[in-house]
Amino acid sequence: MRRPPFDLWQLLCVRAIAEHGSIHGAARFLNTRQSAVSRSLHKLEERLNIRLFTRSPVGAVPTVFGREFVLWTQMILDNVAGMNARARRTGKGENGQISIGVQTCVLPGRLSTFTAEFRTAHPDIVFCYSEGTGKRLLRRLQSGQIDFAVVTRRTLVPALRVTPLWSDRIVAALPAGHPLATRPEVSWADLRHEIFLIGRDNAGQDFKELIRRKLGETDIHPRIRRHDIGSNRVVALVQNKEGIALLPASWLPLIRDQHGHDIAIMEIRDAGGSSHLEFGIVWRPDNENPCARSLTRYIEAHVP
Repeated sequence: MRRPPFDLWQLLCVRAIAEHGSIHGAARFLNTRQSAVSRSLHKLEERLNIRLFTRSPVGAVPTVFGREFVLWTQMILDNVAGMNARARRTGKGENGQISIGVQTCVLPGRLSTFTAEFRTAHPDIVFCYSEGTGKRLLRRLQSGQIDFAVVTRRTLVPALRVTPLWSDRIVAALPAGHPLATRPEVSWADLRHEIFLIGRDNAGQDFKELIRRKLGETDIHPRIRRHDIGSNRVVALVQNKEGIALLPASWLPLIRDQHGHDIAIMEIRDAGGSSHLEFGIVWRPDNENPCARSLTRYIEAHVP
C-alpha cells in the first residue's frame, strides 16, 4: 500500500491556519514553533502539488481548493477524534458487545431482568444472545466464541468460573385427565409408575439424574424417555398424553398461556421438601473483552 499523501499533524496545521487566519496564530494555538507549522504546510502542498493558502504579510487565506480541503480536513479529524473516544471507552468496557449463550430451558426474560441495571448504566454495550444445550454452550465459551454461558450448575473444568444466579423449583406437568391431577400435590413415590419425558439439554439430563436419585432406591426402575428436543418443548408431548414431564416453576406462566387447561401442574414434595434446579452464569477469567470484564465485576458485586 502506498504511503498516504498527508499525516494527521499536517491536517491539524491546516485546520489551525484556517481557523486562526495565519501561520503565526496556528503555531500559538498548537503550542509549537511558527517554522514547524510553515514547514509542515510546505511539505503538504508539495506532496499534493497544489497551493492550499495564499500567504501575505497580514496572514493566510485558503485558496478555492484550500477551502474544500479544509472541509475534508475537518471531517477526517472529527472522525479520528470520534474513533479515539470510542476506542478509549471500549478499552474501559463502556462501549462494545457482550455475547451470552443461554441454555434452552432458560427463559430469556429471566436473564434480561438480572442484567437490567447493568444495561441501564452501560447503554452503549450491546448484548447478543444465542441458545443451545449446556454442553455446546460451554464448548463455545471455552473456544472464545461467546463471553458468558447461563446453564444449570454442574461440574465445570477448572479454567471456568461460575456464579450462582437463581434456583427454580421443580414441578410436574401431567395431562389434565390424569388420575393424580385432582390432588393438591404429589410425592415422588406417587410418580414411580409414570413415563418421564425429558429433553436433550442439560435440564433434561439434570431431570434424569433427579428422577433416578428420587426413585432409584425403589423396587421399580423409573421409565425415562429422552427426546431430541429442548426441555421446553416436551410439554407438547404431555398434552398428547405420552407421559409426564418435570419443569422449572419459572416456565409456568408460559406453559399456561400455551397449553391452558390441557396440562395440570403439580407440586412435588417429599421428606426433603421441594426439589430445585440450580442455574449459574459461567465465564472464562482470561477473557480479554473489556465489556465482559465490566459485566463480571457487576456480577461479582451484585450476586450474594
